Amino acid sequence: MKSFRCTEIAQLMHELTLSPRRHRLRQLSGISRAIELIDPKREYPYSFVCFQITGYRPRRTDDVLLDGKSVIEDLIDLADILTADHPIPAESVKTRLHDAESLASRFKVSVKTISRWRKRGLVGCWYDCHGSGPKLAFSTRAVQSFVTQNLELVRRGSSFKLMRREEKSLIIARARELVATEQRSLHAVTMKLAEETGRAVETIRYTLRRFDQENPAEALFDRTEQANKIDEKEVIYLAFVDGEHVSQLAERFNKPETEIRRLLTAARVEELASNPIDYIHHESFDAPDAASQIMETSGPESREKQSEADPTLTRVPSGLPAYLQELYRTPLLTATEERHLFRKMNFVLHGAEQSRQKIAKKPQAATETDVADVDKQLDRATEIKNQIIQSNLRLVVSIAKRHLSGGAAANLFELVSDGNIALMRAVEKFDYARGFRFSTYASWAIMRSYARSVPEAMTHTDRFRTGHDEVLASTRDYRAVESSVESPQEHLRSTLADSLAELDDRERSIVERHFGLGDADSTRTLDEIGREFGISKERVRQIELRALKKLRNTLGDRGAELLAG
Repeated sequence: MKSFRCTEIAQLMHELTLSPRRHRLRQLSGISRAIELIDPKREYPYSFVCFQITGYRPRRTDDVLLDGKSVIEDLIDLADILTADHPIPAESVKTRLHDAESLASRFKVSVKTISRWRKRGLVGCWYDCHGSGPKLAFSTRAVQSFVTQNLELVRRGSSFKLMRREEKSLIIARARELVATEQRSLHAVTMKLAEETGRAVETIRYTLRRFDQENPAEALFDRTEQANKIDEKEVIYLAFVDGEHVSQLAERFNKPETEIRRLLTAARVEELASNPIDYIHHESFDAPDAASQIMETSGPESREKQSEADPTLTRVPSGLPAYLQELYRTPLLTATEERHLFRKMNFVLHGAEQSRQKIAKKPQAATETDVADVDKQLDRATEIKNQIIQSNLRLVVSIAKRHLSGGAAANLFELVSDGNIALMRAVEKFDYARGFRFSTYASWAIMRSYARSVPEAMTHTDRFRTGHDEVLASTRDYRAVESSVESPQEHLRSTLADSLAELDDRERSIVERHFGLGDADSTRTLDEIGREFGISKERVRQIELRALKKLRNTLGDRGAELLAG
């Protein structure tokens, strides 16, 4: 039960609920009329309110004055209560009815704004709409009356736009700048940003407070809403990273360009000193002639000759969008080229890490040239990384198409986007020195990513996953066309087939059915296999674990490592 602000309205509610229901429409009309007449800034005698709703005045002599704003809110609740248990038949209303969603669409506001308008005087009642049940709706007359009385409020609501994430980020960045450079309080920063952006003061204040609550480590203001201490060079450096030129920063922060460059260098030195560069180390990087041996160009043939001879560059799968078809015109890397590029990328990162360590040892002595040297090496490594990624993008498309055709509801471009991110991470983590092709490792990484981001596509296999099926499924290079020459992946599959022959019939059948190997046309769950063999799911799991243990022993160290993921 709603709690009324005025005890007199609460008593009136009790009396009206006991009155015959045939008077309900007249009472609701009286509530709407009273709301139209009442000014929220004035006080009114209870007898006036009662007369507007019921048509009679109370007989008691002490007439209490009621606050207009409280009366309006109570009358809105009263109309809600009177119709909640016994909704008004929709056909008994001669005007058109509007629900909250249709009103929000009509006035271009949110449903939450409609709820706020109700407290300001928008009368809503429960109506019995046959077929859809009771529904809170607003009559055309009630809407017109509210708009007439609150025209400016409706205009403001219609012109209001939800704040986009980019706009929030810009407001936070500008607030950080004001705090760092001028040490302004929350109130001062809010007023300044409201003036600059045209947004309401409360909107700006709420955005800043919400940011501080969600990011206490980066809070702009303390508990008293005074500015926290923020290093100015961090603000300048973030603006530089976002694309602002040194001359623009000098003008914005009222500093000479030489000072801006000094602050940028100091911020970059701090960043490098505290963040080691991640890469895959190899003992050959420490050889005296490593640079001449690793950085020289390798490759048995030029890209132009390879593109003419490589049939995969012209065999584009049908049905792909133009953007994805273009990926198939990028040459695949040979095993030699792939190994060379990974080796070169990690060697360049090795050099960048050595330079970074020198800076970290004596950050005070680091110069702009030292920082530029590290950044130049990182840029070079990024170029090599992008070359590897570009040559493997079709692998993502092939695996994404398999998940899409497998029943996933996700869009192909969304799958490709998720797969591309997994591919980028795989390039950073791949250890080329172990002798495997990158496609095997990347396939495993991409499918693992899909198992998390697209659970709908993985429901069939993920419910009973043992941890080894991703590796077994990734032993095929989906980029490659059929070839008479046995690839490393085909060799691994043939090795697995020979090892499966060492298992007994039941073990081999369970492994083949679960992982889709041999004659099995698709993977099956442990429960499905158990029903086929007439045993429990747990018993199937035990037999499978025993079979996998035998496979590890048969395949040796390399096989055991692969099966372990």
